[in-house]
Amino acid sequence: MTPSLALARPPHALFEPARAPGLTRPISLIETARLMRRNPMAILPEALFETTRLSGPYLGRRVHEVSGAAEMKSILQDNVAAWRKSPLILRMLTPILGDSILTAHGESWRRQRMTLQPAFLKRRIDRFVPIMAQAGCDAAQALLGASGPVDVHGVMNDTTFSVIEQALFSDGEGFDRSEVRAAIEVLLEEIGRMRYSDLIPSPEWTPRLMGLGALKARGVFRAAADAQIRRRRALTDPGEDLLGLLLSARDEETGAALSDRDIRDTLMTFIAAGHETTAIALTWALYLISHDEACQDALRAEADAVFGAGQPDAQAVPKLVLARQVIEEAMRLFPPAPILGRRAVADTEICGEPVRKGDVALLAFYCLHRHRALWEHPDHFDPDRWSPQRRPRDRYQFLAFGGGPRACIGAQFALQEAAIVLSLIVSRTRVAPAHGEVEPVMQVTLRPKGGMRLKVEAR
Repeated sequence: MTPSLALARPPHALFEPARAPGLTRPISLIETARLMRRNPMAILPEALFETTRLSGPYLGRRVHEVSGAAEMKSILQDNVAAWRKSPLILRMLTPILGDSILTAHGESWRRQRMTLQPAFLKRRIDRFVPIMAQAGCDAAQALLGASGPVDVHGVMNDTTFSVIEQALFSDGEGFDRSEVRAAIEVLLEEIGRMRYSDLIPSPEWTPRLMGLGALKARGVFRAAADAQIRRRRALTDPGEDLLGLLLSARDEETGAALSDRDIRDTLMTFIAAGHETTAIALTWALYLISHDEACQDALRAEADAVFGAGQPDAQAVPKLVLARQVIEEAMRLFPPAPILGRRAVADTEICGEPVRKGDVALLAFYCLHRHRALWEHPDHFDPDRWSPQRRPRDRYQFLAFGGGPRACIGAQFALQEAAIVLSLIVSRTRVAPAHGEVEPVMQVTLRPKGGMRLKVEAR
């Protein structure tokens, strides 16, 4: 039987991790801009952890900040056609991700979603378990090889990049991995850099100027991706990695294939979304268990029972129950995308309350996940809340992967990878805190400011 963390521990025995402070007073537009540039988490009102919606004016339009499950469902599912991603997010993402599944709308999005969906069936994801397991072993070795406290965020970035890189390009022939990886890191930094000009309401089509370094990096990635696509198209069998699946994919309704440009933009999106968000989830998970020895012991016992001194295979992964609970709890407390922006493209409503075309909705997943009316001891680390007996029944109470038709297509890939890597690290190491204060900051994803240094030793 797989071990469980069902220890029925009282609240005072649960770790209360770092928390982004909420606003307790109205602030000016200048203060808003300053806080947004430093850390967008700082603009979330403290009241959003208790109420479900706050609305107010902002530069000629109304902004609706929501943190309730019903309000999330109203925007993401019930009235999804009336909402689009905010112009700010599109201006930040489109120059790098192009018209990919993450930025596209309408027929372009539908075509890509329908075509890509089969690539993420469980039987296809299971092919990548050996890659994920080897990455977990390599991560444990890297952590143990450091002298003194180690920045686990950096190691997790290396780990998840290795997984997505091999999942996309299994052979790597004609592919300069180090050059492409360096280019991608520059592009991710460009996406996460907030500018004062970004805070001025502008049309979606307004270009966002990129620095010379980012332009060069985009050129490096696009040239490498285009070369891989041409090489694979010339082969009789494009392969069974993700690139091969993209080349073979067909729209179930029309039979149409993805264009080379679609595939190139999708590759960048998979790397940006699939690598960064999983690394962040693992980083926060290691931070949390470093403060909870009982949880570490239970995780270690689960790993020993499931795969012993070896590595988990596809049949063993579903038995990593506690590991997945820890990952889900880490993503509840620190959702990789803590705030999502939407703009109303038609008159609509949020749970019956009218919304005018042009209004903006800020979906505060961070507040939803710590809402005092939805969660017992919401600010505490309690993986057992994800046990079958306590798991939330409302799908819109937990939105680490978004919700509705546009929910993350790679959610199961990410959860499987994170559970495998976490189990293998804990089976070989013991982690402990290395410093006191940890500040969550939002740079597109929710990261620990300055990295996450932990003490790591062999078990």
